[in-house]
Amino acid sequence: MNNENGYRSSSYEMLKCIWMASQVVEYKLCDNQFDCEDCAFDRVIRNFSNEKETQFTETTNVAKIISNKLRSIKYDNKIIYLKNNLIAKEICHNTFYLGINPILISFLDTVSSVMAYEHGKNIFTGQQVIQIFGAWGTVSLSAPMDFSIYDKVSEPPDDSMKSHWFAIIGTTHHEISVGKLYQEEWDNMHERATGIIEGIKSYLPKVGDTMQDGGTQIKFLHQLVGNKRYIKILNSLSN
Repeated sequence: MNNENGYRSSSYEMLKCIWMASQVVEYKLCDNQFDCEDCAFDRVIRNFSNEKETQFTETTNVAKIISNKLRSIKYDNKIIYLKNNLIAKEICHNTFYLGINPILISFLDTVSSVMAYEHGKNIFTGQQVIQIFGAWGTVSLSAPMDFSIYDKVSEPPDDSMKSHWFAIIGTTHHEISVGKLYQEEWDNMHERATGIIEGIKSYLPKVGDTMQDGGTQIKFLHQLVGNKRYIKILNSLSN
């Protein structure tokens, strides 16, 4: 009896598909005389494995590019960091350039245009001042203080995000102090942004969540995580 059980166990082990034997699949006995080169099941498993590897590589590459950008960004004493992802730089007394924080810019992709309010406008705290448009949708940046827009800075024709500066504004140093982001707050923002991208490095979306299931090569973060989550990430960077 024991010999019979041993024979059955040995026969069962010999019939295991290589993918079952290697614990890739839970159960599959070979029905093709171990001719893997001419096995439909083997092709399906190999294609699936290659697709997962490609998806993981694309995920890592997209995240790595942003991670490298973040690592290159250092606190600059010549720039006035403001709340709501804005920055300023003094031109002369009570006159400043207004732009977008480089931390946010490192996350932005496929930006089609950046729209600042027309010159001559008085902007009040909480009012929308810059709107960013992309293939993923739009996000708005609001004013962290009161100021007037004197003029707009023209976008480079070939790249909307080549310059950080989008307007020339007039305001007082008191207002600047109200909207200012101090270095400790900037450090926290930078750390939070780094944490977000490190989390995405280990994120692999299910088929249907992004363009991965359509066979399109993933080049941008919004393709990887989906437009809704991408916009949430951009908005979460605000202090």
